[in-house]
Amino acid sequence: MTIKQIFDEIAAESSTKLKTEIFTKYKDNELLKRVLYLAYSKRVKYYIKQIPEYTCDSEQPEILEWALDGLKLISDRTYTGSEASKWLSVLLSGVSYDDAYVIERIIEKNCKINFGTTLMNEVVPDLIEDTPYMGAVSFDEKKARAIFDKGAVGYSQIKMDGRYCNAIIRSGEVELESRNGEPTIVTGAKFLEELANFDDCVLNGELTMAGVPRYESNGIIASIIDIQGKRGERTPEETEKKLKAFEKKHGSFESALNSITYTVWDTITIEEYFAKLSKRPYDVRLLILEDLINTASSSMVKLIENRVVTSYAEAMEHFQEVLASEVDGVPQEGTILKSATGTWKDGKPVWQIKMKLEMDVDLFIRSYNYGTKGTKNEHVISSINCESSDGLVKASAQGLKEKMMVYVTENQENLKGKVLQTKCNGLSRAKDGNYSLLYPAFVEIRDDKDTCDSLESIKAIEDMVKALTTN
Repeated sequence: MTIKQIFDEIAAESSTKLKTEIFTKYKDNELLKRVLYLAYSKRVKYYIKQIPEYTCDSEQPEILEWALDGLKLISDRTYTGSEASKWLSVLLSGVSYDDAYVIERIIEKNCKINFGTTLMNEVVPDLIEDTPYMGAVSFDEKKARAIFDKGAVGYSQIKMDGRYCNAIIRSGEVELESRNGEPTIVTGAKFLEELANFDDCVLNGELTMAGVPRYESNGIIASIIDIQGKRGERTPEETEKKLKAFEKKHGSFESALNSITYTVWDTITIEEYFAKLSKRPYDVRLLILEDLINTASSSMVKLIENRVVTSYAEAMEHFQEVLASEVDGVPQEGTILKSATGTWKDGKPVWQIKMKLEMDVDLFIRSYNYGTKGTKNEHVISSINCESSDGLVKASAQGLKEKMMVYVTENQENLKGKVLQTKCNGLSRAKDGNYSLLYPAFVEIRDDKDTCDSLESIKAIEDMVKALTTN
């Protein structure tokens, strides 16, 4: 079984479960693991934008391992520019057609099997390096106050709720990736052109769209990524059908693409990124980030809104201001408090703290949603549609554990009209005036209750929680 044949076998399946079963069957194939690492590791880069012309040796081809060894002369920059392209042509010409296809997939960093690195690592632990990500710990007053010990200062920043995205910039080439390391393909977006002018670095930030509520822009951006990222895997007719469906719902595809804004809040070097650690304090990194943006004269790459705070009281004051404000008609979720002396590390350090509104709301269960087709949850309920007693607040609660999914699926009719306790980050209101909840999550089904909250009582709960945060 050649590597190309394995790729074809995996690509032919649409079900994630079946893809995983196929990959598991070949998990001890060392050559396959080497190919996947070279194709998906962020450490390995080839700096070649276009596959050169070549003619394969069909009579006495070299083995694939020979070509893989040869790729190192490109990735370590022994050959660059036209020399690298000529050497790649030699490698491609020296192997079979099937192996040349595999080399092309490695160079393009896309094996076209629609099977992500997260799933690969579930089958073969640590096959591809995990993507480093520095998050923030949940709110804790003691930890928040500790940031200001001995006269230290902090930064209070707007908590973005867009689509998280790393930008890895090397020699003018930009790679975008999600929190779990999957490629974020938005080819043609204006902010990508601006990032190409940045010095080599890694940026942390989120993608949003000006004038579009976050919960809407996240869906639009996801559709753009799907269309742009899978052009090579679809027929032109299929892509055109996707584009027409997009424009019918959201308007001009090009306008949407060019309205994507990349808001950033941190930067580290390429070396620090792969080491998953930077010992430089945050105030230094923030100055470097501001300089990068100003030097590039960026309009679509923006610095996160900052406020220097010198006490816990000032941090809470800013948090309250943010909660009371709206962006595109949607209440803001909260802030992130960061220590000026905080280093960068993979994980959730105590020097970055979510200042976030959380509250419980009771709603009536009305209907259900099955999991996404092709996933392990496609035959069970994965989210529950519910509404307030007056019908003015509607939400879809997610976050059900596997056993609860099965229970709800088996008892759908009996559970309709029951009270569902949800945890959320407050009320939200769409442009059409309808109310919903910010990030509603399943807590439990309340068999001991037969009444739930109304819009009025939810507003009262929100006001109470906001008041408590200032005490």
